[in-house]
Amino acid sequence: MLPTTFVAVVLAGWACFHLMHNFALTNSWFGPAFGQVIQRNNIFISPFKVSWFTQRWNRYFARIGRCWKLNSWFDAGVLMSIVAMVSSVALLCHNLFSSFRDLPFFTKRPSPETTQVLTVIVPGINLPISDIGYLVVAVMVSGILHEAGHAVAATREGVHVNGFGVFLFIVYPGAYVDLNTDDISRASPQKQLRIYCAGVWHNFIICLLACAIILSLPYMLLPFYANYRNGVVVTYQNENSPLYGSKGLHLGDRIVKIGHCDVTSIPSWFQCINQTQNLPQSGSCIEEESIRNLNFFNGTLAKLHSLQENSAASPPLHDCCGENSPPTHLCYRYINGDQENFACLPGRDMMLRVDCHSNHDCNGIKAARGRRDLCVVPHLGDQVSRFIRIVVHRGPGRHHVLYIGQPNDLARFITVSEYVPRIRHLPLRLPAILLRFMQYLFSMSGALALINIVPCYALDGQWAFMAFLDYIYTPRGNTHRKEKICNVVLTSGTILIAANVLLGFIRMASR
Repeated sequence: MLPTTFVAVVLAGWACFHLMHNFALTNSWFGPAFGQVIQRNNIFISPFKVSWFTQRWNRYFARIGRCWKLNSWFDAGVLMSIVAMVSSVALLCHNLFSSFRDLPFFTKRPSPETTQVLTVIVPGINLPISDIGYLVVAVMVSGILHEAGHAVAATREGVHVNGFGVFLFIVYPGAYVDLNTDDISRASPQKQLRIYCAGVWHNFIICLLACAIILSLPYMLLPFYANYRNGVVVTYQNENSPLYGSKGLHLGDRIVKIGHCDVTSIPSWFQCINQTQNLPQSGSCIEEESIRNLNFFNGTLAKLHSLQENSAASPPLHDCCGENSPPTHLCYRYINGDQENFACLPGRDMMLRVDCHSNHDCNGIKAARGRRDLCVVPHLGDQVSRFIRIVVHRGPGRHHVLYIGQPNDLARFITVSEYVPRIRHLPLRLPAILLRFMQYLFSMSGALALINIVPCYALDGQWAFMAFLDYIYTPRGNTHRKEKICNVVLTSGTILIAANVLLGFIRMASR
C-alpha cells in the first residue's frame, strides 16, 4: 500500500466513523439510548480521537500498592530515571547533531541509518503497512504499563487515583491516569519523584524483559520448533512480491543461498541481500561458438536447452531479444575485441555456468588449451536490478528460483524465520511473530522511556525534574532563581525534542 493510499484509508475510516456516530446520536429511535450508553461507560469521542475512562481498576492499583516491598522498587526507579534523564538529553543532542549534519543541504553522501537514535515513525513511509499491528499493540502495552506504574506508585504514596483511561488518536493508541493534584502537591519531593519516575521505570523493565525473551526464544521454542541453522524458512510473502506464485517461492521453502552468498541465519539473509544489491551484476562464461548457437534471432531459435525448472519471473523484453522471444530468454551484453555485442540467451542455462565479470575471468585456465571464452552479462536496462539465482530446499529436492528485480524487494515482501515446526499443525509464522513483537515492544517501550524522561513541558520529565530540583535545592527566601532555573531547563528540553522531531521529518522527506 502506498503512503498516500494509507493516509486516504485512515481519513476515510475516521470520516465514516464520525458519520455513523453522529447518525446514531441524532436518530430518533435509538439515539437517546445510544447517548446514555456512551455517557454511562465514560466514552469520549472527538475528531480523530476516541477515549475510554474508568474507575474500576482503582482497587487493583491500591491492592498492588500495599505491597511493602514496592518502596525499594520505586526508589530504584528514581535512581534509574535520574541517570536516564541525563543520558536521554545526551542521546538527543547527539541525534540532533547527526541529523543536522546529514541533511542533503550539507552533504551529498547519505549517512548510515545507525547514526540516528530517534526516528520519526510514519506508517506507510518508513514503517511497513504489515507491521502496523505490531506497532499498535506494542505501543498500547507500553503505554498501559507505563501509566499503571504511575497509578500504583500514587496509591503507595497516599495519592488518590481518580481513574484510568485509554485512547486512540488517529492510528496511535495510548493510556493516561488521572491523579488528584491536591494530594500530589502536598506530597514530599521524594514521594513525587517515586510517582513521576514510576512510568519510565516500568518501561525500562519492559525493555529488559523483552530483551531476555528475545535471547531465550530459541530455548523456549525448542520443544515445538527446530532450528537447523542452515538457511531461513519463508513464513510469509506479500501478494505484490515479484516471487509470488507457483513459479516463485513457496511458504515453507528453506532458502540456503542468494546468488553465491550462503544464507545460514536471518542476519546473513539481510547481509546477502545487501551484498547482492551493492555488488555489480555478475555474468557467465561461455564459448563464442555457443553464443552463436544459442542466440535467438529474428523469431527463430537455433538451439534451446531443456528447462529443468521454471523461472520465478519472466525476464523483461529487450531489443536484442525482440517481441517474439520466449520468456525463458534474456538479453546479454558481452565484449568481443573492442566491440560491444548483445545476444538473446536462455537465462537458466547461463546461470549454471561459471561466474565472471570480464573476459579475463573466463580465460585464466582455458587460454592455455587454445579455447577462448567470453563473459556475457545480463543487460537489464538499469543499475539497481539484478538477475539472481535463489537456491531453496523444498521437500526432498533442491530447486533454483530465478529472480529479476531489485534485491531489496526480497526483504520488503518476504518474511523469513530460522524455525521449522516439529509438529505439522503448528503455525509456521509463530516464532517470527513472537520475535517481531518483542523487537517492537523493546523499541517502543525504550522510546517511550527515552522521550518521557526528558525535562520537557507536558512530559513526565517536567514533573520529575521539578520534584528533583525541590529535593536537592531549597532556596532561602526568594524562589525566583529556582523558578528561573526550572524554566530554562524545561524550555531547553522542549526545544531539543521539537528540533529532533522536525529534523526527523525533514530527513525522512528528503529521501
